[in-house]
Amino acid sequence: MTILFVVTCSPLLILSNVHSSFSLSNYHSSVKTFKFNATLAYDFIQKQVDLGSRYPGSEGIEEVRHLIASELLPTQNWVIIYQNFSKKWDDQDVILVNIICTPISPNFTQPFFLLMAHYDTRLWADKDPDLSKRKEPVLGANDGASGVAIALELGKTLFKEYNYSNFQLVFFDGEDQGQILGWDWLLGSRFYVESQEFKSQNLSFAILLDMVAGKNATFKREKYSDQYAGTLVTKIWNEADKLGFNKYFINQTGSRIIDDHLPLIENDIPAVDIIDDFVHRFKPWHTSFDNMTFIDMHTINAVGLTLESTLIQLLTSEGWLTNLTTINYQTNFLILNTLNFFILLASVTSRCKKRLIYRYNLNLKD
Repeated sequence: MTILFVVTCSPLLILSNVHSSFSLSNYHSSVKTFKFNATLAYDFIQKQVDLGSRYPGSEGIEEVRHLIASELLPTQNWVIIYQNFSKKWDDQDVILVNIICTPISPNFTQPFFLLMAHYDTRLWADKDPDLSKRKEPVLGANDGASGVAIALELGKTLFKEYNYSNFQLVFFDGEDQGQILGWDWLLGSRFYVESQEFKSQNLSFAILLDMVAGKNATFKREKYSDQYAGTLVTKIWNEADKLGFNKYFINQTGSRIIDDHLPLIENDIPAVDIIDDFVHRFKPWHTSFDNMTFIDMHTINAVGLTLESTLIQLLTSEGWLTNLTTINYQTNFLILNTLNFFILLASVTSRCKKRLIYRYNLNLKD
């Protein structure tokens, strides 16, 4: 994960084990039996963590690429594109790779959307309370592996269980290395929005998963998401409330987060960031403690079922794309710049007027 920019008891949660199917008899929904498998998602987080740290250029991150492919390609029903680009670290070129996974024969007649996550982990544990560990790499069980695992399992569920192919899974490299050796944040997503793969598509929306498996996680409505994709945010958070997951999905606006959804918002794609309140709550963030100890099956289940239910209802209803975004980024940028121009103009005019009056008064005295 990146950087901060400026309980009700439910039968869903009283589970010793989370199974692949879960039914809600008292909830009216187009989803009667849920197919998202929280156990498989948990296992895939563990598989990533078992590879060690997965920062750009490491052996671990290369192994994760093979691991993701091994989850999809054995069925021969997915197409995987690897977007390669490079960045210098200490005068050495580091190869970075975005991974774009598309169900075979994608359905472009339906609204097309993205499920996204970053799969790199941070090179330095620079928030570790032990100063001697602040140059050690982070395992990234929550910050990295969790988003990949839930997005991957959700994508497999949508394609295999519901026969939807109007989406892509996009896993970004180079998200989490900001302020290390001259690197910035969001390298993979910024490269992606400049690519032909992005520009050639007519995307309707995108959902980013980042730090989505921590114990007692709290997901507030991230402020950029709320501003530029408020309707979709409301649909997701309302659905979580109906399913009994309101202890996780807190229905109030949180902070602005610089994360991989932002480059899409800047290109007028409504994008939602589902992210734990990492600064105020998730203490292992960017430390050596971001390991499996803090991963919780019930959080995984809450996120997975909420998104499964939301997406199925959206995809099976008419007119659901209406007003997905309140105002697009480019329009808002133009409005803000225009307002700032007039404020500056008014300020300059006021100063000039005061100076003229001052000089006039001096002349009168003379």
